[in-house]
Amino acid sequence: MDQQQQDLFCFRSEASRLLLLCNTQLTLSLNQSDQDILELSQVFQNLANICSKLENEKSTSSKLDELHQQIQHSVNNGVMAFQFYDRLTQQLSHIQQTMDQLSHLIQDNDNLADEDKWQGLRTQLKNSYSMESEHQIFQAIMDGKTKQQALELHRQLEQQQQDDDDVELF
Repeated sequence: MDQQQQDLFCFRSEASRLLLLCNTQLTLSLNQSDQDILELSQVFQNLANICSKLENEKSTSSKLDELHQQIQHSVNNGVMAFQFYDRLTQQLSHIQQTMDQLSHLIQDNDNLADEDKWQGLRTQLKNSYSMESEHQIFQAIMDGKTKQQALELHRQLEQQQQDDDDVELF
């Protein structure tokens, strides 16, 4: 094995190992946060049950009504937080899949120079995305944008959509 082949082998081995490290760290983070989310979910379920009981009470106390509204507001905010968490876990899961697939691709000598394999990986990744933000970032990076440029483009598109959503109709 000549020096160039040894360098290539070392690159593949190290890149694969680092991808595995990142993937493992993502898995650990997701697993650790899952238990916290389960506990938080139970808290919100309990709050929702209390709200239901308060609604069924025949008391006309304005203080009771005020407390009910505060709890209901908190529950709604909690539900939104869970939705953001769900989106985060989907995105992290897609990152893990990408790293796994890339790691497998670079371990095989035949794959390194096989353009069809690389294009197939890109297509598979693109098709796995379920969120518009993932598609935007993917397309920007595939178009040669830097990480900062891709994030800025996404921020601009998100701001434009938010502005469109804020339009008042008369």
